[in-house]
Amino acid sequence: MTLMRVVRNAVMTLSAGALLASVLAAGPAQARCRNVTQTHNGTDFFYSDGAAGTAAYKVRIAVEAWQKKTGIKKVRIGKIQTSCGNWFVKYGLPHKRCVAKARVCY
Repeated sequence: MTLMRVVRNAVMTLSAGALLASVLAAGPAQARCRNVTQTHNGTDFFYSDGAAGTAAYKVRIAVEAWQKKTGIKKVRIGKIQTSCGNWFVKYGLPHKRCVAKARVCY
């Protein structure tokens, strides 16, 4: 073989080895995520942050309980989005149903 072929083969072998090493050493590119949804039927009279805030609080509580159950140490909670329906009367007080959703990655 000529010197040029020896050099080319050596470079190709090193390049393939470097590529293989980088693929094997790389961890997962994306974290695993799940959606958490909680609802609350309530009035704004008894909660300082209203029914929407209570629904968001329930999302945080559900995530903490899920963490303890699964043993996951660190999670990242995305923005908690709340949406509330129209007012209705229950037990003589005005209530509304609020839904809070968040994407939780671990």
